[in-house]
Order: sequence, then structure tokens, then C-alpha cells
Amino acid sequence: MNIAPASTPADTTTAVTLVRTIQASAQEVFAAWTDPDLIRRWLAPAPYRMTIAETDARVGGRYCIEVTGPEGDRHKTTGQYVELVPGRRLVKTWNYEGPFEANHGETLLIVELREVGPDVTELTLRHERIPNAEQRQSLVQGWTACLDELEKLYAPDRAKTEG
Repeated sequence: MNIAPASTPADTTTAVTLVRTIQASAQEVFAAWTDPDLIRRWLAPAPYRMTIAETDARVGGRYCIEVTGPEGDRHKTTGQYVELVPGRRLVKTWNYEGPFEANHGETLLIVELREVGPDVTELTLRHERIPNAEQRQSLVQGWTACLDELEKLYAPDRAKTEG
């Protein structure tokens, strides 16, 4: 008789953790995660474009983000805010619908902010409950591209200082 060992969530779950330094206050960076106008400016790196950005940024509130790819493919993410501490922490559920194989059910996104200097914030993004390494790698690539855009959103305008 073969008895398989009991499986635990840790056996099948992986996470993505990325850390960035953003040239903005923690309050400004927090707003980039909750204000639809700001979300539109960074959460869909080219060649993708944001078609819907709706937020009800309160605990229990819902959000909806829809991005269209270069071939017309639609990527929709919805979820609920679990925790909001302005300028410090944001936790929300993350449900993806779209053509990528990342249709993996509800995951959890945690964003922590720490001011490390005047108008300089360390952002730690942790995306949890990823069911496998392949989907984890896809999220690493996606979040890396998005965070590149977030950094650009608050990067000092070099044209003004170099002219």
C-alpha cells in the first residue's frame, strides 16, 4: 500500500519578491498604486496599453484593471483591497483573466514602502500564492517591466537639468 505524504500549501506555492528604489515620497508611490490616473501611466508597459483602471481604494473595496496587448489580446485583473496603510503598505487579492497560462486563481499582492531618504522610497513587492515556477517566472518578467515604468514615472526630468 502506497501512502503519499500529506501536501502542504508551501509545497505547491511560490512567490515573487522584487525590491526597487523610487525617487519619490512613500505617499506619492502609494498613490501610484491606488489612483486610477497614475495607474494608467505605469501599469501597462509598451506595447501594452491600459484600457480600464478603476479603484475603490478602501479595505473591502474592489479594483479592475484591463490591459490590451499589441495583437488586441485582453488581460484583465480584478481583486479586493485587504489592507491599506497610506504611505506604508498595500495588500490586495489578484485575479487574472487572459491569454497567458497564468490563470491560476486568486493570488495575493503585497506592496511595502519605506522612506530611505528625502523623496526616496524603497518599494518591496511580494506576489504570493503562485502555483508553479513557470507562472512565477512570467510574473517576474511582468512586474519587472511594470516597476521599470513606475521608476520612470517619478524619475527626475533630466532634460531640464541637462539643457
